[in-house]
Amino acid sequence: MVSRRKFRGVLLLTPLLALGLAALACGGGGSSSPTSPGQTVTVQIMDNSFNPKDVNINPGDTVTWVDMGSAPLHTVSAGDGSFDSGNSLTGKGKSFSHTFNTGGVTVLYYCKVHQSCCLMQGAVVVGSGPPPNPGY
Repeated sequence: MVSRRKFRGVLLLTPLLALGLAALACGGGGSSSPTSPGQTVTVQIMDNSFNPKDVNINPGDTVTWVDMGSAPLHTVSAGDGSFDSGNSLTGKGKSFSHTFNTGGVTVLYYCKVHQSCCLMQGAVVVGSGPPPNPGY
């Protein structure tokens, strides 16, 4: 049998628990992009494309590119030279990661092997960085 004192304590805690769960569910707003700081966003490398090719993140977030295709070699190279995977993406399951610490920028990236033939490229928008140019 539950005592009155314990029952009253449960009644007092129930609204507080409900309020806390509601706050977590709402998340403070209707937008899910960019991510919360310190998150990792994954971009799949297909045979001749990045999926998604453009991502919006916060400063401090990491982007991980994962080779999911059958091509023998890909690269992930920043147009501004801030990062380059080199020849580490040599097959399915191989990955390369980069953490973006500076906000307010858009970093264009591409695959050195498939840029000229397939326009294999993308953009990372960090914080309130400008959107990528449509013709990049």
